[in-house]
Amino acid sequence: MKQMLKSLRVRMLLPVVVMTLFVVILLTTLFSRAYTGMILQQEQEVNALGFDTISRSITPLIESSVSSVRSIMSDDRVASYARHRYHSVAELVHARIRCLEYLRGEITQRDGIFGLLFMRKDGSLFGTLPEGNFFLDNPEENPLQEEIKTQILNAPLGQTIWIGPVSGAELYGFQNEKTPENIMIAAWKSVDASYGECYAMMLMDESIFDRLLEALQDGKSTWHFYTGDHVEFYHTGQDECMDPERLISESNSGAIFRDGNDRPVCAFSMTMTSPAWTLVREVSMESYEQLIRGIRRTVCILAGLVFLIALAIYRLWLKNFMRQFNTLLRKIIRMGEGDLQPVASEPFSISEFETMQEEIDRTSLALTQQMDTIRRMEREQMEQENKLKEQERIVQELHTAREIQRSALPHIFPPFPERKEIDLYASMDPARDVGGDFYNFFLIDEDHLCLVIADVSGKGIPAALFMMVAKRIIEDSARQEYSAGEILEKTNDALCDNNQAEMFVTVWLGILELSTGSLTAVNAGHEYPVIRKKDGCFEIYKDRHGFVVGGMEGVHYREYELQMELGDKLFVYTDGVPEATADSMEMFGTKRMVETLNSCADNSPEEILRTVRSAVDAFVGDAEQFDDLTMMCLEYRGT
Repeated sequence: MKQMLKSLRVRMLLPVVVMTLFVVILLTTLFSRAYTGMILQQEQEVNALGFDTISRSITPLIESSVSSVRSIMSDDRVASYARHRYHSVAELVHARIRCLEYLRGEITQRDGIFGLLFMRKDGSLFGTLPEGNFFLDNPEENPLQEEIKTQILNAPLGQTIWIGPVSGAELYGFQNEKTPENIMIAAWKSVDASYGECYAMMLMDESIFDRLLEALQDGKSTWHFYTGDHVEFYHTGQDECMDPERLISESNSGAIFRDGNDRPVCAFSMTMTSPAWTLVREVSMESYEQLIRGIRRTVCILAGLVFLIALAIYRLWLKNFMRQFNTLLRKIIRMGEGDLQPVASEPFSISEFETMQEEIDRTSLALTQQMDTIRRMEREQMEQENKLKEQERIVQELHTAREIQRSALPHIFPPFPERKEIDLYASMDPARDVGGDFYNFFLIDEDHLCLVIADVSGKGIPAALFMMVAKRIIEDSARQEYSAGEILEKTNDALCDNNQAEMFVTVWLGILELSTGSLTAVNAGHEYPVIRKKDGCFEIYKDRHGFVVGGMEGVHYREYELQMELGDKLFVYTDGVPEATADSMEMFGTKRMVETLNSCADNSPEEILRTVRSAVDAFVGDAEQFDDLTMMCLEYRGT
């Protein structure tokens, strides 16, 4: 009988143990999955914001840097040295010094350009870097690897190719604490009639990515940049990835895996198109795993307490059960012995179980309310942090966009100090952080100067982006030796193609023949130019207007010619000058603008622009600037 009672006791205790283990495993598994899913969702949102910031910042920055290098190549100091046709050592040294000083000045003021190298078709190299200068006129002294040299020489005309990463020590021939570990090279082939084939190499070090990713550091993310061959050329943090193939293949899978250092991580990746790089964000999950382990321990402790309580209740119930059983057994034994007197017994009660269940319910409800409060506070804190990060990102992006736009416009004056035929000055003040106005001037060849001033419809970042595209297309078309009208026709067709934003730009474009003073111009819906003959007054020149650029395909633009004599001046502007408005809603006006010009007609172009701007500021007063204000003035001095 006793053995049967022991067996019954074990069989009744076993379901309690099994149920407790099942509840512990189920709760910990469900919590781990739910918490991991929530964390991955949060990281995905942070990841999308970071990728969006990088993709909208690095591509315009690189394109602006490439455009700057193309402008640098067209400079006579670079072009003349690229020809390398000198009759004496003194001429060679003089040309080298001019080229060196010019290149050094350019790379120190242009964000994103680490160094500039140019290679002739025969393999000879020249250029400048922070740690040294390259004027290796002997092709045999070229320090580039033959593989890299072959890639550059085989580059298609005008198409940018990316090479790297390349160690800085391979270029310098030595290594110190300032020598970069990885350098990316953007190379392309350019053909100019003045000096033939030349290959440009724009070098970028890690500093551009340090500034770009500084605002995205959160203490748990590691950013990796890979080339198309999955070669890592940049990463944040201390450790580089030990297994790039697995990191890239596991990214965006929503899985947590172990990296090369046996640490739990998840990864997200994005493939860029220009350049064709892969960006991977590696997120450490160690803190999340520690939290999950802590929750599991807490659940196990609570389950252990519940089990002990259940066991105590079970033993109490079993004790009462056995007491009733023993009373019945003693009664049966006494009846067998002939004692038929009833044995008093206490009725069995389970009120203790009911009391315990009520306590468990109250504890569970309190814990549920507490967890809801914690989650709500975490969610509100995260929303506030996201708002602050979004505001910081917008401010940083606007600042970066303003710097990119400013660097895209010529801003070094005098622009052609060696050309005495002209005196030229221009300025652009956007109404917002970035604007849609732009000006440009560049030498098409040794005797022809292209002048451009334009105004994009709209304001802000959309207008600035459209401005960058229009400026680039106009410059590329002009360098292909088209006439003034053909340049705008090519630009109009290119902008009309897939112009989903339905934006347009008004343009005044002129090509000045420096040797004769002949100016061929075309006006696409822009403001009238203002001309001053020597010893005369500034007067509005009402030229023939064509249709705006980007508004309709197939537009033909008529050219007209002006003859610039010695001392003549040309003033072009955007509508932000005459339409500057004071608090009284009165506009500055064309008449007041011409009067201001005539008040300083004998001054230099720079002084004229400063005088006009001062007159506009004095007229407007404290009123907010409504439109971009852009001006350009040229004085023809002849040969």
